[in-house]
Amino acid sequence: MIEQKIMTRKRFSAAVETLVRESRGLTYIEAAAYIIQERGMDFKSLNRLLSDSLKQKIEAEAVDLNLLRTKQTNKLPV
Repeated sequence: MIEQKIMTRKRFSAAVETLVRESRGLTYIEAAAYIIQERGMDFKSLNRLLSDSLKQKIEAEAVDLNLLRTKQTNKLPV
């Protein structure tokens, strides 16, 4: 499913975006972990593969799931 080319930031971001778009309900965190596992890569290499936009999307997901602490802001529940 995932091409076996050398993984760059651009290719990794495109693969994650495609996986999230095609599989409804899959989060960015899960998609990134899936790609790393499928390619047999070490999770330590994930940091260098994340683009800035992908980092922001993963961080937003983590905040929504209460995995990261952020400054308290007044946010109405949706």
